[in-house]
Amino acid sequence: MKLKIFLLRLFMFFIMMFSVSSTTGFCSSGDQNFIKPFRVIVIIGDQWQDPMSYMVTSPEALDEFSGYSSNPDVSGPTDFYHLMILLKSWAIPFDVIRLDQQFLDRNMFLGADGKPMYGTIIWDVNQSDKLLHPDYTIIKEMVESYGIGLIALSNRISQPEIQSVLGLKYNGSWESVEKMKVTGKHFLTNGLNSTFLADEGVSGNMQRQQVETLKGANTIIEQGGYPQSTYRVLESGSRVVWIGHDHNFMFRFRDMRTLLRRAITWTIGYNLYKTWGKDIIMIMDDPGTAQNAWLEHWHYPALSEEIIEEYLIKPLKEHNAILNINFVAGFVNDKNQWVEPAWTQQFVDEFGVKQDYVSSKRGYDEGVKLGVFEVMCHGLTHMQPDLSSKPGWYKAPLDRERAEVGWYREFGDTRRHKEIPAAEQLWRMKTSKAWITHQFGVVPLQFCAGGAGASFTYHNNTFRLAGQAGFGWYGWSNGYLGKDMVIVGWDFSGTGESPLFIGALPNGHDFGITKAPEKFATVFTEYPGYRFMGINEFIGYLHAANSGQLINTETPKLTFTVDYDVHYCSFFKNHPSNWILELSDWVKEELGGTLLVKVDGKPVPFSKTSFNIPIPEGIGEHYIEISKMK
Repeated sequence: MKLKIFLLRLFMFFIMMFSVSSTTGFCSSGDQNFIKPFRVIVIIGDQWQDPMSYMVTSPEALDEFSGYSSNPDVSGPTDFYHLMILLKSWAIPFDVIRLDQQFLDRNMFLGADGKPMYGTIIWDVNQSDKLLHPDYTIIKEMVESYGIGLIALSNRISQPEIQSVLGLKYNGSWESVEKMKVTGKHFLTNGLNSTFLADEGVSGNMQRQQVETLKGANTIIEQGGYPQSTYRVLESGSRVVWIGHDHNFMFRFRDMRTLLRRAITWTIGYNLYKTWGKDIIMIMDDPGTAQNAWLEHWHYPALSEEIIEEYLIKPLKEHNAILNINFVAGFVNDKNQWVEPAWTQQFVDEFGVKQDYVSSKRGYDEGVKLGVFEVMCHGLTHMQPDLSSKPGWYKAPLDRERAEVGWYREFGDTRRHKEIPAAEQLWRMKTSKAWITHQFGVVPLQFCAGGAGASFTYHNNTFRLAGQAGFGWYGWSNGYLGKDMVIVGWDFSGTGESPLFIGALPNGHDFGITKAPEKFATVFTEYPGYRFMGINEFIGYLHAANSGQLINTETPKLTFTVDYDVHYCSFFKNHPSNWILELSDWVKEELGGTLLVKVDGKPVPFSKTSFNIPIPEGIGEHYIEISKMK
């Protein structure tokens, strides 16, 4: 009997040893054909202010007193807000779990086949009494038994289960002015600056996290002797990373943003993303608006075909550049008191100036045809929906009501100081899109409320409605619009995370071109070496529905599907695209040798560092396959 027990224990020991040794690279739950999916799951506490989980907004001030005269209110946490912007900017696929409304469940991570649906977890759960009693042991199970990676942020690691997985003991946070410095050589820190510097203009009282590293945790970034980033490889092969510093400021450091993206690569094993270098989205507002004919301080003649060709199209062609134009579709006819298509208008206004929109249209059509103009939507009229009610705009003298700028705002009634009803806004958005499509032959994907006049309560919210109307971007740099979410506002413009948004010289409007048309072309000397891109390209990348998986079989293979939606990604119908493929050190080791990369079945050149993967033109699905060269 004792011999049987001994043999059984010996058998179980060898089974355990085989299980550990066979999963050090591609960790699994006893499954040698383990799959590492290309998708991130972000887990938060109560940072999402929208109870409907649709609008992501910059956090409101907390109900706390700071004691500082300049900022008496304590600002809300920005970590979740910045995470959403970064993941969208990089076009990395993700989902969100919010523990103030959801019960943490193991089936949130596993598919019907029992295999992981995510390659890594970004843990950003704040301490709050609003959470629905989450069972944090589920996270330990997903990481330790199912091979899902873990990236934990800042002070969001108060839970003992999370500290156990990270190999850390969390002691708290206190202010510090010490610089963050790279102290360890690793894939995660390769190429980072030795000392981290905050983005220009960023200042404040920043918190330094204080942790103790336990067995297996390795420090790669320190701040005044305290670890601020650590990594750990578990016995199962799972990889975990902690990124410290102040949760309100951590992503205001370029190197911390890069560290987060690289942590996604390292914990999953690979990454397919988009970054932005010297890219500019240049915008001009207002062609087609009625305000130029009626508003005293904003009065000017519509641009002629000749001016458009000489001062806009010609320099754009010379610099292979694109000007993104916010067009207005409809013109308010004062005589008939109705709205007509803008681009049929020819008249002499009450200031005695000839307005020839027909000539303008010929110039704009030529720019669209040549690909140097991109068509965007500035609303239906750029004017109040209600021009009749008191104090009334129709028939009013030029120096009285018509001189009030509040009449020339369409989606927020800044004249009567009230909001525009949701149904009216939505109708105007959809109608303007249809009219612009009819007039220019292209569907506008960006929406911009004229004069920034908008409505902000949830049921009338202009941002939310613009997303519902099918637009993919709001304003100049006012955020992502989609069916999945709306992000109100944007950060990191002009960095690797987002193109720089600028107004066309001299003042971002066709009004400025009428005053000093020769100044437009000087933008190219102000930004030498930059690429002036169309906004539809940017929207296309943001809305790409990418997926992928790393499969460990006898011949390990990495595959991606790049999926371009027919609406949001319409730019790619006739244009190629490219993505950055990044392989972690341990995946390069597993794949080994010379790699064969195929895109849509055709081989492409490849080096075993970060590599641009070219995708041919065409919407729908494209396929990338990476395997060992036979």
